[in-house]
Amino acid sequence: MFPKSNSLRVARGLLLAAGTTAGLSACYVIPIAPDGSPAWQYLPPGVAAPAPAVALPAVAPAAPTMTVMPQMPQMPQMPQMPTSYQARLYPMNAQAAQTGQLVAIITDLNTGRGMLSMNLAGEYLSGEATRVSDGHPGFGSVYEKVLKSPIQVKPGVPRGVANATGSRGTWVNCEYVLEGGGRGTGACLMSNGAAYQIHFGS
Repeated sequence: MFPKSNSLRVARGLLLAAGTTAGLSACYVIPIAPDGSPAWQYLPPGVAAPAPAVALPAVAPAAPTMTVMPQMPQMPQMPQMPTSYQARLYPMNAQAAQTGQLVAIITDLNTGRGMLSMNLAGEYLSGEATRVSDGHPGFGSVYEKVLKSPIQVKPGVPRGVANATGSRGTWVNCEYVLEGGGRGTGACLMSNGAAYQIHFGS
């Protein structure tokens, strides 16, 4: 009885082993490392190695973007409007006394330059006026001829020269000093020898 029992046990064991082998012949258990590669170096014959996981490059965080606001264009400074002064010319010698007091218009363009215009016995004279520096050559010569004394002007006080000509060939040469507030004084010599002292402003 015992030999037969042992034979059955052996037969059953062989069948179980064969069935297990047949069931596992189509499957393999492959340990995988955390990076996706096989945990062992060699695989059973006929088994393809799985492709290792490709590590993607780390993407750097995008740099913060700066929004540059366009600068508002600066408004150009508006040029100052021209200022006109009425100048009164008073006779200083006999030639000037023949025509009497004259009126001239000095227009300051606020650029260091201006215009001079006047009417002399029906002749229209026009020209320009220009600011000059303290050391302008010859400045003061008209003053000295008209007022018979050298001009006394403090350094830095604005001063200028003005010239005008007429349609009949008459010309006038003037010098002036600004005293502030649109006021000023000056002197003029005409081509006929007439001499005048100027006062302008209110």
